[in-house]
Amino acid sequence: MNNIAVIGGDKREEVLIRILLEKGFKVSVLSENNLGIDELFYTDDHALLLQNADVVIAPVSGLDDNLFLKSRFINNNIQLNSSFFDLMKKDALFLIGVVTEKLKKLLEEKSISFVELASLDSFAIKNAVPTAEGAIKIAIEETGFTIHNSKVIIYGLGRIGIPLAWRLKVLGADTYAVTRSKEAAARGMDLGIKMITYNLLDDYLPAMDIIFNTVPCKIITEESLSLVKKSAVIIDLASYPGGVDFESAGRMGIKAIHAPGLPGKLAPVTAGKILADTIIEILE
Repeated sequence: MNNIAVIGGDKREEVLIRILLEKGFKVSVLSENNLGIDELFYTDDHALLLQNADVVIAPVSGLDDNLFLKSRFINNNIQLNSSFFDLMKKDALFLIGVVTEKLKKLLEEKSISFVELASLDSFAIKNAVPTAEGAIKIAIEETGFTIHNSKVIIYGLGRIGIPLAWRLKVLGADTYAVTRSKEAAARGMDLGIKMITYNLLDDYLPAMDIIFNTVPCKIITEESLSLVKKSAVIIDLASYPGGVDFESAGRMGIKAIHAPGLPGKLAPVTAGKILADTIIEILE
C-alpha cells in the first residue's frame, strides 16, 4: 500500500504529507499546487488521482452534510458521492476522521474498506491534549475574567473531558463535570473534580461562568440555556452539528462558540504528527 492519495484537509494534512514522503511512501495530493514540496505529485483531477491509489486519505475534519470535501488545497467543490467511490480501486483503503451515517451507508453500499480515525483510541486520546489546550485558550480569550476561581462545568468525561477537567483544575478553576458513565465519574472524583448527576444539573447551571461540552448530541437545550447567566460562555467541542442549541443561545444573548477540530487549527504540527503516526501504524 505505497500509493497514497490525500484528497483534502488543512495544515495537519500538510504535515502528514511531509512525514509520509520522508518514510518512503509515494504520495499524491488533490491540489492546485505542490504545497512547496518538490517530490509531491499533485493534480486537481480527482479521477486521475484515485485510479492508482492504494490508500485514499480524506480530511480528519470529515465532510459537510452533503459529503463535500473540506480542503485548503483546492477551490473546486468535490462531492464524495457514488460516482466518486466508483473511481477508487476495489481493494483501496479509505481513511477519514469522522464517518457520518450518510457516508457509512454509501461506503458499505460500495464495499469500500474504511477506517474512522476518530474512533481509534490511539488517535483520539493523543488529540485530547491539543484539544484541551485549545479549549482553554478560547476560554481565556472570550471571557473577561481568569480561569482561576471561575466556576466551570464539563459535559462528558471521555477522551477529551478528563484531560480538560484536569487542566482546568490545575489552573485553579472550581471544576464540575457531569457524565452518565460511572467509570468516568469515578476517574473524575479521583482527580478532585466535583461530579454531579444530570438530574441535579439545573441546580448548578445558574452559577457557572464557563460551560464546556464534549457530548456529540443536542444536550444543552433551550430549557438548559434558560438557566445560564448572560455573562457565561459556552464552548462546544463536539463534532458538527455540536451539542448546543446555538439558535436559542443567540436569541438569549448567551455567547456560545462551536469549536470542533481544535488540534488542526491551533496545533497543526502536533496534530499532523499524531495523524501520521496513526496512519503509518494502520498501514504497517
